[in-house]
Amino acid sequence: MSWLVGQLGSPSPAWLALALMALALSGCQSLAPTKPAPELAREHLEQSLAILGSTQASDAERTRAQTQYRRTLERVLPAVAEGEVAPELIIAPADPPNWRDPQDLAEIDPVRRPAKADSGLQRPGLGAPAVGSIIPGGANAPRRGYRVPLTALALPAPKADQLRVALADPLRVESIDLGPVAGPRDQRQPLPVAMDLEAPLDATRALGPGPLAGLHYLLRADRFAGESRLTFLQPFDPEKRPLVLVHGLMTTPQMWNRLVRELMADPSVREHYQFWFFYYPTAQPVPLSAMQLRAELDQAVAVHGPTKPIVLVGYSMGGVLSRAQITGLDAVAAEQILPGVSQLPASSPVRQALIFEPRDDISRAIFMFTPHRGSRLATFNLALWVSRLIRLPNWVRNELELVTDRLAGLDADRIPTSIQGLSPDSPFLALLDQAEISVPTHSVIGNRGRRGEISRSSDGVVPYWSAHLPSAESEVIVPTGHGGFAHPLAVQELIRILHEDLALVSSE
Repeated sequence: MSWLVGQLGSPSPAWLALALMALALSGCQSLAPTKPAPELAREHLEQSLAILGSTQASDAERTRAQTQYRRTLERVLPAVAEGEVAPELIIAPADPPNWRDPQDLAEIDPVRRPAKADSGLQRPGLGAPAVGSIIPGGANAPRRGYRVPLTALALPAPKADQLRVALADPLRVESIDLGPVAGPRDQRQPLPVAMDLEAPLDATRALGPGPLAGLHYLLRADRFAGESRLTFLQPFDPEKRPLVLVHGLMTTPQMWNRLVRELMADPSVREHYQFWFFYYPTAQPVPLSAMQLRAELDQAVAVHGPTKPIVLVGYSMGGVLSRAQITGLDAVAAEQILPGVSQLPASSPVRQALIFEPRDDISRAIFMFTPHRGSRLATFNLALWVSRLIRLPNWVRNELELVTDRLAGLDADRIPTSIQGLSPDSPFLALLDQAEISVPTHSVIGNRGRRGEISRSSDGVVPYWSAHLPSAESEVIVPTGHGGFAHPLAVQELIRILHEDLALVSSE
């Protein structure tokens, strides 16, 4: 393996944080750590790595070598962080995406808690898992920056007074060949690199605020912080396919927390997909939210360049927004919804919300508990009463006030909300349902378990007749209510579809 070597200058905040990693690298230490000479640290590392990389070492020898390695790394890192040893620092191997430059990280936080059993998000191995902070992170980054997984590794360098310290991306670096330090090639084996994905997920703000914010922004969409936005879980990766998750009414992207962990626990999904989340105030009229999703996808492609084909996953009302990305409405159809809309300028958000083409960068869409034809709950007195309490964003009211005089029958004081837009009587839903779908689709539908024909079943909010799509390539009925998008059977079906999509792409 070739290495790119750089000189360590004054310690950065990230490197100072590496000193704290000592607490995570070993168990209880009865003696205060001393800073060994580089030669002694190198000797200990070579001894440990030679045993760990050998095919002939026993399990007991490996355990002792792993302990010695971690203790050596524990003693070396404070000296490196303080600049007392001043070794040459390995910034990255020849393949930079696989490794992190400490100068690009605002903070490095060691993972101190033990791994969760059988979560699929941890991997035992060489090194110390940590969480790196990239702030601000650029376009589509979470507002507090990215939280990325790291694994700190210490390896001997060519000179006796040097040590190599590197930060691996454990999603890309699964194992490391120790080279001659582990002995002849026929007597050594690559070592797995430790990984912990749970800690970055715990620390990230990519999923936004919790469920109370969903209720708050339903009633007070005018107080939504900023504009609807598309946020990435990790920095954009041109080699991975975007998996865009669109939440539903009265929720935020935080609803995806459990589902994302289940998906990332699947090695193939986390290797080939990157997670994007659309966050919007759910009180807005459905066509306007769908237009914002379309605009955010356009913006992401413009900033990051062409992406691999996108897969959409929409839950509940988010499924309707997703369907509006893979279908189109022409001026004739839009006039049935809002007479005069086709006469508005092309730049009008109202016109763009009702007249649009299907996207050509989406490969398939997965609808979870989606009311394609509306829900009768939207017509109940309570729902109508709640809709009258909703305060829409100022830009929505201002835009409609600008076009009120130009559109027949539009009353700016009676702007429809998302709740009214989910009624079975919604002309937008009816016309969207009649429009041709441009890509393969899949349906995950809930059933609370009432006996009788499936056609009369419901998840408690969305009836089967509304969620069913005759054109869908697959349909799975999950024995759960409307909030069961993370039900094991729903997750299993979602993973199956993602694997299927990957198989089709690889065969083309």
